[in-house]
Amino acid sequence: MVSSVTSSQVRTTAPTQQKTPAKPTKEAAPTAQAKAAGWGSGAAKASSLKIASATIGDGSKLSEKLQLPKGFSAEVKPMSEKLTDKVNGKSASLEQNDLKVSISGPGGKKFTLTDGAESMKQTASDWKEEVAAQKKEPSEWAQLDWDANHSISGAGTAGKMFSVSEMYESYMGGAHPNGGSVISTWDASTGKQVKLDQFLTQKQMANLVKDIEVKLPKLSNGDGVDGTSFAMGDSLRDTINSNSALTTDKSGKVQIQVAWESGIHALGGQMAHCTVDAPTDPAFRKTIGSRRSVRARSLPVVLTEEAPFVCPDALPA
Repeated sequence: MVSSVTSSQVRTTAPTQQKTPAKPTKEAAPTAQAKAAGWGSGAAKASSLKIASATIGDGSKLSEKLQLPKGFSAEVKPMSEKLTDKVNGKSASLEQNDLKVSISGPGGKKFTLTDGAESMKQTASDWKEEVAAQKKEPSEWAQLDWDANHSISGAGTAGKMFSVSEMYESYMGGAHPNGGSVISTWDASTGKQVKLDQFLTQKQMANLVKDIEVKLPKLSNGDGVDGTSFAMGDSLRDTINSNSALTTDKSGKVQIQVAWESGIHALGGQMAHCTVDAPTDPAFRKTIGSRRSVRARSLPVVLTEEAPFVCPDALPA
């Protein structure tokens, strides 16, 4: 993925997903939020989901600026720091970049999406501690030129939801640099992160996981990397649930982007990426916060259970 604003909220290794042999995925119970929203396996008139495309590559399309619901705005404050020292005649340095992102909305609503100040402070403390240790007991293998960077980009929006991609990379003296990227979805009206099973019924979620599980072994990036590297075994459902974005195209069509990295260092930033047509039932539209009445003249399609869902909030007035 290509990122926009450089920063460093996360200093350690990307949330590594251990590669395990693919196994039949167990259907997990819905989250507490999903239950609270009234979802259940018997939810009426819930439309089925269709995987429009499945690939291995750079993941979903990103934008330099965050894509936010109408009436919301983002304030981005970059932070940077550079520290230097001398250890036994050799230079040592730490360079890190981070940012604070605040979201503001109607009625004075405001919440912090990310704030890397504490993370920067901790990384600086760790570096200083390592420098002091090397001054006391030097090692020829010590690597004291550290760096840490983190970026955030827009990954889509639909209704009152918006999605972001966070990419981070760091080197803190190990055998190789660490890095990775994750996508997540947030409710602008509450300031809380939401997961995929909060939008879908139990049946929709279970079927989607099974469909992706079937498709993964058939995927290839054309360069020797196949979908089995992204299978995740019994953790596939949790991986899908935590790594999704909502997007709306110019016509108002909403899709779900599911994308995640393998956690295998040699594969770098390669991601398994599935684009899924969003449900068309009223419950889904209500859950994402799209409640305006739909004017027939504005829609390129008729809303039925077979037609793609068109988000009226994304249509021009």
